[in-house]
Amino acid sequence: MTDLDSNSVLRKTEAGVSAIKLRDRTLTPKSRMLLIVVDGHKSVGDLTKAMPNPDEARQQLGELLSAGFVELLELPKPVPVTGAGPTISNPAAGANELTPMIRRATHLLEDMLGPDAESLCLQIERCTSHSQFTAKIIEISRIVAAMRSEKKGAEFLLAATA
Repeated sequence: MTDLDSNSVLRKTEAGVSAIKLRDRTLTPKSRMLLIVVDGHKSVGDLTKAMPNPDEARQQLGELLSAGFVELLELPKPVPVTGAGPTISNPAAGANELTPMIRRATHLLEDMLGPDAESLCLQIERCTSHSQFTAKIIEISRIVAAMRSEKKGAEFLLAATA
C-alpha cells in the first residue's frame, strides 16, 4: 500500500471507470463508494475527512491506487516568485498594466475550458495587484491540470504569466 499525502489528488483510471460501470465485485461497498467520489479535483484529505473513519478511507484509497483503479494526479509545481513584482506608486498605472494580463488569462481559460471557465475568470478579474494575479494564476493552473491535463495546466501557467 502507498502512503498517500493529504494534499495528493487522485483521478480514476479507465479501469476505475469501468469498475464502477460494471459494478466490479472485487470492490467492497466502501471502496466502490470512495472510487465514485474520486474526481480529480478533491485532495486525499478532502476525500477522507468526510468519511466516518478517515484512516480506513486513506488505506482504501491506497489500495485503489495499488490496484490501478486510481492514479496520482501530478500538479504543476508553483513557480517561485523572486519578488513582489514591480513597485507601483500610482495605483491607476498598476491597473493599466494588470488589465491586459487579466484579459489574456481569461481568454486563455475560455479557450481551454469553454463554459467551465466562467467562475475561474471571475476570480482572475477580481485581482487588484500583480502579486495577487500571479498567485491566482498559479492556483488556477492547478485546477486546469486537474480538469484537463498536466500539460494544459503548465501551458496555461506559462501563457498567462508570459
